[in-house]
Amino acid sequence: MAKAGLAFSGGGVRSAAFCSGVLRRLLQRETNLDYLSCVSGGGYTGSAYMDWKYRHGKQDSKDWHFKFFDHLRERSGIFCDWQRPIHGVFDCTVLFCLPVFVTLIVPFILWSAYACPLAFAVDYLAGDIIRGGIITHCDSSALLVNETVSECEERRERKAIERFLLFGAPLVLAFASYFIAPMLPGLKNASSFLTTSFGVIFGLVFLPWFFHDVLEFIPDWMRVLIILPTVVLWFSFPVMRKNATLVVIVYFYAYVIVYRVYKKSFSFYPYTDHFFAQQLWASGLLLWISPLIGTIQQRLGHVYNRWRLQKALFTPTSRGLCGCAGISFRNFFLSCPYFDHKQRVNLDPERPLTLEDLENVKPIFISNAAVNRWRRTTSSTEPDYEALIMSPQGIERLDRPAHERELEGKLMPEDIYLSDAMATSAAAVDHHMGALEGEEMFKDLKVTLGIAMGNSVVSDPRHVRKLNICLQILPYFIEIFRVSPLLISYVFYHNFGSDDYLTFGVFCFFLLLLLLTVIALIPTGSANPSRVERMARYFAVHIPYISYVRKTIGILNLGSSPPPVLRLSDGGHVENLGILPLLRLRLKRIISVYGGCAASEQAFCNTLMNALEMARKKLRCSFTGMDGRDINEDIRINFVERSSGNQPRSYRFKVQYFDKDPEGDGDHMVGEAEVLFIAPRHPNKGIKMTQPMTWKEALSDINENLDEGHWGTGPELHAKEVDRLTFCCCESCHGDACRGFSEGICGAFPQHSTSNQFYTPAMFAAYHREGYRACLEAKAPEFLSEQSAQVLNVDHIRVENVDETKI
Repeated sequence: MAKAGLAFSGGGVRSAAFCSGVLRRLLQRETNLDYLSCVSGGGYTGSAYMDWKYRHGKQDSKDWHFKFFDHLRERSGIFCDWQRPIHGVFDCTVLFCLPVFVTLIVPFILWSAYACPLAFAVDYLAGDIIRGGIITHCDSSALLVNETVSECEERRERKAIERFLLFGAPLVLAFASYFIAPMLPGLKNASSFLTTSFGVIFGLVFLPWFFHDVLEFIPDWMRVLIILPTVVLWFSFPVMRKNATLVVIVYFYAYVIVYRVYKKSFSFYPYTDHFFAQQLWASGLLLWISPLIGTIQQRLGHVYNRWRLQKALFTPTSRGLCGCAGISFRNFFLSCPYFDHKQRVNLDPERPLTLEDLENVKPIFISNAAVNRWRRTTSSTEPDYEALIMSPQGIERLDRPAHERELEGKLMPEDIYLSDAMATSAAAVDHHMGALEGEEMFKDLKVTLGIAMGNSVVSDPRHVRKLNICLQILPYFIEIFRVSPLLISYVFYHNFGSDDYLTFGVFCFFLLLLLLTVIALIPTGSANPSRVERMARYFAVHIPYISYVRKTIGILNLGSSPPPVLRLSDGGHVENLGILPLLRLRLKRIISVYGGCAASEQAFCNTLMNALEMARKKLRCSFTGMDGRDINEDIRINFVERSSGNQPRSYRFKVQYFDKDPEGDGDHMVGEAEVLFIAPRHPNKGIKMTQPMTWKEALSDINENLDEGHWGTGPELHAKEVDRLTFCCCESCHGDACRGFSEGICGAFPQHSTSNQFYTPAMFAAYHREGYRACLEAKAPEFLSEQSAQVLNVDHIRVENVDETKI
């Protein structure tokens, strides 16, 4: 029998509901599916289905199918369940407290900890030049009362020249690094870091002088009128917006530097050297705990997302106590010491499922994610992201050549929990976002505030587990040693009263920080890494500061060897339909279910055409209409430009698979296939059924019926039913009042917003019915069972092609 595959697209709960309706129809007709490829929201339904099937003896049955779809409808409020008011209050409280902790409290602790050491260093190195010969109030006793006017003017002129050189040198070096970077592609990471560093140095020495000498003598309201527009300016222009958040942090540091350099009073508390030394000591304590809270901040979004999805969708056995099965403190850290080097096989039948557990469950499950900041070659034209395919048969990049095994023997299906794969594929917001990264306006803001749901995965966990216990504990000693100079120097200062101890401690701290930063900039990706690169890979996994620097700067991994830490995000950041893995397998029948966001009919077409264009470039595929017409023109005529009330919910086209000639530059065709694309329509726009159909009639072949109170009278929706689905939190919000306002903030059927994942059971049921209706109209079961589908003749597929048993 021909191989067939089903692809569920991204689109949050909206896509999950729509895809669930298609899945119900296919399961009802007992269609044969070999592969199930899921992206983002489609993975909610796909992962939950695989979990339920595994827990029910790995067999399909109408008994648990009905319970499964009822469960999805009841728990559609994944992040805020207002069907149970107490749960809704708790969920809203968590949703409020979590962003406050992640984006306000933790960033303030992390970034303010560096302010006092930085102010001390700037004052020691350039404080006198910044002051320009001005005698501070604290140093007025040292004023030379016998200094003549000419001597004073000479001193001021000399200080002005020194200050000009101090301000100008970082600017010149920053521009030089910026313009030299394109000439030295191999040093792109270092040059980018130097450009940013010199720009920051300029801000740290210029702004304190500007704030004190220029703004001190003008009214407060005028200061606001000067400073506020400069901040807004950085966020207004795309070119400047990239570093806007860093500029705001430099502004904050500049005020602390003014406090130290000019000995200004801090609020109502007068400046004293002893008080500042106490602040240095407090900064050391904050820097000591910063790796812990910083790591938690960067990973909390992903862990929370995984917990909510698993708790809402999986079976009770897979959820575990409080929905935390498979989730532990280790999920908040890239690496933790393993005192037992052997990886124990968990034979508990109630353990949380990994991808390996699904090896003998049909269909073969494929989860799609985007791996960022990894370029297989040194070509600057190659994107620095790619689709990462995770399945029970292996984990690999979509563009992996047949002779390469990047992650084989390193990252295996047994290392990835099913719930983790589902949450990773649905990480819509992250620091790095694949093809969408170029459109990102506030990337550095997300990094600074820890706004991320993506997953960071060690690419070779087996190597980490096998490390000597001393090497596993060493990072903790490094973190202690990194901050110790600040704390120890304060003890000596407190006992002996000399600033020299503080000076020594602060500069030892920054030298260690500089050393770790240089290690973070070491390039990785070589097939045969040197000792230096192996050291850099070790530190990137085990030292939180180095991992954070690499993520913040966006260090690019160049080469076939995977980066030490895989930065994974939503699979839709590369391709949102999930059909590329199925085309790569050269299946004969593929159904693509699209529940993503599309503002117009043309948007449906654009999403599909983008996926097909990627298939042409990466997989040597060619596409035509069913009658041989050009695919672009065919889809425009038969799917996009159709009158209201006559818009089809499906589009069918052909794909031809090509392979490269081993003895030349040409291609030759090795097979053909057909693809069925399914998308939702508004009841007033889509094709209507000739006669109304009830659920009893639709499910007559399995002698079942659905509760009309929950699922409506039948598969076909009416405009009145979907137009009343306003707002999002609870079903009491639905109605005809304020429909325009609701559509403006939450969207309207079939494009309700899923940015907050607040869906009601009524919304879920509507999209589920539309999915079932679209599948019915498209005759998807008949499409998969057509006798004309022949098995692809694998004898004619050459070595370069992918074996269908591998993915």
